[in-house]
Amino acid sequence: METSQKQFKILEEKIPYKRFLTIVQRKIVSECSEMLFDIHLHSVEKQQQEFPDGRLIDWDICGHPHIRNPAFTVVFPFFSKNKTTSLISEYCQGPNEMKYGFASGGFDEKKHASIRETAVSELSEEANLKNGTLIPLYPEDSVGIAELKWGRNRFIPYLVIDPEIDETPGKQDDEEMIEMKTDITMKELKRLILSGEVMLPSVQTSIMAIEWLRKNGYLTAEDTLI
Repeated sequence: METSQKQFKILEEKIPYKRFLTIVQRKIVSECSEMLFDIHLHSVEKQQQEFPDGRLIDWDICGHPHIRNPAFTVVFPFFSKNKTTSLISEYCQGPNEMKYGFASGGFDEKKHASIRETAVSELSEEANLKNGTLIPLYPEDSVGIAELKWGRNRFIPYLVIDPEIDETPGKQDDEEMIEMKTDITMKELKRLILSGEVMLPSVQTSIMAIEWLRKNGYLTAEDTLI
């Protein structure tokens, strides 16, 4: 099944606000036909986006302050002996609630040489884990998986098999509030996902990690049935 989608041409981007997140104003034109593009080029420069039916839409795009993709990683730890994982319960400022997810965090060019190094750092800082076999679940040299409809952030999901406890984990960010949840079975994880308590990038990572584990003999269908 073909999953790639046609993109629109970005004419201009402006950043009116930047702090923990960046708000991007973006001008886009549809390339559905060259004639449409040529006829409406000048009017599109004064608007934000032209749809094939002629509507002109003004968008605000939200994203990571560093304006690069992939912007962040999510890391699914798997412990093969007991077929379990570890979750974090983290304060989420948008819903103003504690929500479940996996260790995740943004690429920072001052701290990380690569998106893989970002995954290793976040695993230590948020999950207090290190080492193990780190497996990318999406090509590391791609821009990553889109997080949200209205966001420009994309991420790379990882699976780490049999990590160890990190006795000297990296320092968490000052604004983070995190609690560890260990020894989570695949069935328990699925119940949490179905309850709506797991953040969406971690849901995506769970699906991809469990599929990889099943295909490679670490899990059976019975392990995930509820």
